[in-house]
Amino acid sequence: MAFRLVLLKEGQAIPYELTAFPVRLGRHPDCTVQLDSNMVSRFHAQLIQENGQVLLEDLGSGNGSFLNGKQLAASTPAPLRNGDRIKLGPIKFRFEDDTATDTDSSRVFSTLPGLELKDDGTSTIMGAAAAGGYGLLDVRPEDKLKGILKINSALAGTADVRSMIPKVLDVLFEIFPQADRGSILIRESENKPLIPVAQKYRDTSNDETVRMSRTILDRVMNEKAGILSADAASDARFSASESISSLTIHSMMCVPMLDHKEQPFGVINLDTQNPMKRFTDDDLQLLLAVASQAANAYENARLLVAFMEKEKHDKEMQIAMNVQRALLPKELPKVDGYQFYASYDAAQAVGGDYFDCFAINEHKICVSFGDVAGKGVPGALIMSRMSSVVQNTMRFTDDVAVAIQHINDHMCHNMVEGRFVTYILGVIDLSTHTITLTNAGHMSPIIKKADGSIEEFTEDIIGIPVGIMSGYPYDVVQRRIDPGDVFTLITDGVDEAMDPSGNLYSKERVVNFVKAGPTDPEELGKALLQDVRSHANGRAQNDDITIMVFGRM
Repeated sequence: MAFRLVLLKEGQAIPYELTAFPVRLGRHPDCTVQLDSNMVSRFHAQLIQENGQVLLEDLGSGNGSFLNGKQLAASTPAPLRNGDRIKLGPIKFRFEDDTATDTDSSRVFSTLPGLELKDDGTSTIMGAAAAGGYGLLDVRPEDKLKGILKINSALAGTADVRSMIPKVLDVLFEIFPQADRGSILIRESENKPLIPVAQKYRDTSNDETVRMSRTILDRVMNEKAGILSADAASDARFSASESISSLTIHSMMCVPMLDHKEQPFGVINLDTQNPMKRFTDDDLQLLLAVASQAANAYENARLLVAFMEKEKHDKEMQIAMNVQRALLPKELPKVDGYQFYASYDAAQAVGGDYFDCFAINEHKICVSFGDVAGKGVPGALIMSRMSSVVQNTMRFTDDVAVAIQHINDHMCHNMVEGRFVTYILGVIDLSTHTITLTNAGHMSPIIKKADGSIEEFTEDIIGIPVGIMSGYPYDVVQRRIDPGDVFTLITDGVDEAMDPSGNLYSKERVVNFVKAGPTDPEELGKALLQDVRSHANGRAQNDDITIMVFGRM
């Protein structure tokens, strides 16, 4: 979005993307941004847009609208620039324009109102102390213990990381009564920038922008050291740093927050504008100790949240797995003179392989077997759709040529690009002992005959996978099933199973195993699966493995 308002509320930044104008601000429920304060008028102010420029207009409010500390005249819109501060009663906003090019290209505005990062380039340090543990234990140990206990008490039982950070600042203001302002910045991961997540003023009426030195932030993060300036405003070494001197900061401390691996993920910054209440080296050591405990509490809460999210995800995946299993047949047809076997092993909790085998009527059995392009949840969703389509289609026809057209056309409708199903559909006529079969892009069934020879359908009958082209003319073939004939269908998780060295099981090995394997379909299917497992030799399964074997005894 090009424009946004960021609300500072209880130390947190709440962004409002501005997608349509006018944007009304006030207590009334009809306002675009409703504000909960008796000091804000029902319709307090509004943002309007003229010629691409956003303007702030006071709507005759009782307590006025302030832009960068100056009150606006009613009904006189004022143009907004990136980083401008807006105050309506006690409510503070910051206006952000993503497309703006600031006249001072070195200034970078954060997402938190009232905080600005400044590339001063020359900021120097009055004192520093290494972070880690609780600092020097012989420096004000009783104060450190009190501070740690206060942090523990304030954060006890808190699992919400968003509400935790403002509490840290509240405790720090109790521990350091000389602190006028405090800020906490955190980054989500190692490659992400620091993002301001909380800010606090001792004087709640103060809405002056706090400018922080990037030089100091970089040193704190890179060296994992706490930084102290005893008198930043008068120190000659800060003379070129407008981010310090323009605000007459007489003393400041900035310390890192370290994770369980002793790597920095954030910083805590405190400053005071009172020249009589400067921070000392002992204060820095105390802040390091409290920051270490706060960082531990934050990390523990973050890990707890991640664990709870994973547990929730695992439970949802377990439910999804149960739903998918319910779509597969619980038992296969029991027919005199025939035997059916199938096994299904997903590489993940859910998978994209599919099989079904059911009686259409007392004389005909449907054999349905497929492999969705992709595995995991996306494959499972398409698999579930395929299962439903096949079941519904075969209720109304046992004609394979008609059925495959309906199945393909239905799967082509609203199909996700890049997702398709290699598929075999067959109907066994028990009265004539024939199978009518069509192949949509899948590997041919391996047919072991009574004499031990192997037969496969020729490639010229194999059509394109289901879900690619509506109306595709699939070929249909018919073959007699003689006594002793055994059909073996597999998905590519079988022939592409890898051993620890990366060698594939291969289609050739499947054929040779079927040729030399048992003649009983169930025994053959189980033995083939075991041989695939033996080949993998403990290597994690990288694709779904599905095997179906059926034959005439």
